[in-house]
Amino acid sequence: MTALNRVLLVCLSLVAVGCTTNVSRFQMPDSDLGDIVALHIDPPGEERNADELRSMVVSNLEQRGYRVETRDASTTLGDGEYIFDIAADWHWDITWYLLELRVAIYEPGNNILVAQAQSQQSSLARKSIEEVVERAMASLFNDPESQEEDE
Repeated sequence: MTALNRVLLVCLSLVAVGCTTNVSRFQMPDSDLGDIVALHIDPPGEERNADELRSMVVSNLEQRGYRVETRDASTTLGDGEYIFDIAADWHWDITWYLLELRVAIYEPGNNILVAQAQSQQSSLARKSIEEVVERAMASLFNDPESQEEDE
C-alpha cells in the first residue's frame, strides 16, 4: 500500500467517524410500559429551544395515546401515572444543533428509573429536532422505527 493510499484511508476513516449516530435504550427488567396511562412532564425551562423541544415530545407522546400533563410537585400521582423527563444537549458548530436527547420515565414517589432512551449524533451527521425526537421516542417505546439503520 502506497503512502498516498494510507493517507486517503486515514482521511476516509476520520470522516466516517465524524458522521456517526447512536440510539440506545434501557428498561428495568420487571417494568411494563403497557401499564402507563399518563405521563407528567416538567414545564419548559430556560434551556435553548426548551419550548419547541417540549412541544414536540408532548405531541409525540399524545400521538402514541398517552395523556400528558404538566408536572405539579404537589399533585399525588395515581396508578399508571409516571414522571417523564427530557434532557437535551445542544452544541455549536457554525449553527446550534441537538447533539443528544435523553428521555426517561420514572416511578412517582421514589423516582426509580423505569425506562430511558437517548439519541446522539455528531455535527457531521446532524439531524433535525423532529428526527432526533422521533428516534429517541421510538427507541424508548421499542417501536420498529428504532431499529432503523444508523447513517
